[in-house]
Amino acid sequence: MIRPTALLVFLMLSASLAGCIEDPIIEEPVSEEDPSIDDTDDVINGSNGGSGTDTGTDDGNSDNNNGGEPVNETDTGNGNDNTDDGSETDNGNSGNDGNETETDDNDGTDSEDGSGSNSDDNDGTDPEDGSGSDSGDNGGTDPGDGGSTGTTECGTGDGTYSSTMIAFDISANPDFTNIGGIEIDCSTNLLYGYAWDSAADVEHFISIDPSNGLVTSLAELVGIETVSSMSAYSNGEYFANMRGGSNDYLVHVTVSDPSQYTMTLFDFSAHPELDNVGGLEYNHEDEIIYAYATDDTNSGSQGQGQGQQNTITYPDVYVVSINPIDAVVTKHTQIEDIEGVGSGTSAYDGSHYYLDVRNSGGGYSMVKINTIDYSMTTSTVLQSTNEDLSNAGGFEINLVDGLIYGYAYDSQAGVEVFVSYDVASESVVQIGNIDGVQYVTSSSTNGGNDFYAIMSGSDRVSKLVHITY
Repeated sequence: MIRPTALLVFLMLSASLAGCIEDPIIEEPVSEEDPSIDDTDDVINGSNGGSGTDTGTDDGNSDNNNGGEPVNETDTGNGNDNTDDGSETDNGNSGNDGNETETDDNDGTDSEDGSGSNSDDNDGTDPEDGSGSDSGDNGGTDPGDGGSTGTTECGTGDGTYSSTMIAFDISANPDFTNIGGIEIDCSTNLLYGYAWDSAADVEHFISIDPSNGLVTSLAELVGIETVSSMSAYSNGEYFANMRGGSNDYLVHVTVSDPSQYTMTLFDFSAHPELDNVGGLEYNHEDEIIYAYATDDTNSGSQGQGQGQQNTITYPDVYVVSINPIDAVVTKHTQIEDIEGVGSGTSAYDGSHYYLDVRNSGGGYSMVKINTIDYSMTTSTVLQSTNEDLSNAGGFEINLVDGLIYGYAYDSQAGVEVFVSYDVASESVVQIGNIDGVQYVTSSSTNGGNDFYAIMSGSDRVSKLVHITY
């Protein structure tokens, strides 16, 4: 059975309409058993706003293209990379460039567990990976110190697990759709992100009050047409990969004065073979952004003759750093023996950059990159334990306990679950069920023991899920 998530991934890959997310691009639904990698996470902000990754409760044939419906697929692919990640979030409007991961927010998050995660935001701002970027505000391993990016202490948390779904309150802006790119600021206890105004056809930078879901417009991001679900945040600085016309921009918003946002073209002059930036993570202390980019020079499908299967060559994926001032991209280490980026999911702990990738031949791994020398190690994701879990996504690191948190689909119980992942021991712990969720997106953030994500139930209406643990 094909999950909605996979469908989302594919939709995102092909989406490039106005108001859409453009991170990972999603093209076709992938079967749950063999989720493909999607390197782009584009959300298209058009009138159609579906979003979400199908968790598998759906039959997988429904995609969020209907406007405003959450499809749970998060497409996190890198543009030219046609590989699906397995968890695709579709945002409704397809209009990604191919280089972005599309996450559908407002509409419903459809999280297909099995294949490719395409997260389409439908917003119109198409930032690629920032994916699941680290949600720590103050960044820094010391919560609240304003240091490097990372998770901060938003709530003390007593170890008791709870999950609630909060409806977005868009009463002040009833035409908002495709909410995505959420990042938590623990100093203000607000979420920041973006939303598409379907009436005025303009992307907005927004804040969300997690206590009641109130969405407030802080600035209009004029000129942005597609966005991705991937964003990065630290110490009051918000970054995302978005597109306007045929140009990909690093969008930078300082929350203390959102109206003075900047849009800077990614500068690939030193590495013209690269494209499709995703998985943004911001190191505020050193003023550098970590991400990945692809080289699809030799990628494609080659025929082997009648009756034989085609040979597929996947784009090369590289770890890159980006100067947040001029958006100059510098290429570092190639991530070898992979078919693409899993769901656009990334994290940063102050000294290491983490990225979920799809292995050659199937399966997923978590790559851990040392940001000093860019050396890397890999560990299996959801394969050594908990065999019933699939389509892991939303990875966010908690700097206090050093564990990565996220969600996955329990195929035996038929529910979405909240999990923790220990990279060193490759152990996965299933913490609790995320009740009422049928679709998920790749848009998530974590602060202290508070985890937030955009998901939806059978109604396909995107909501804010708040998990404490």
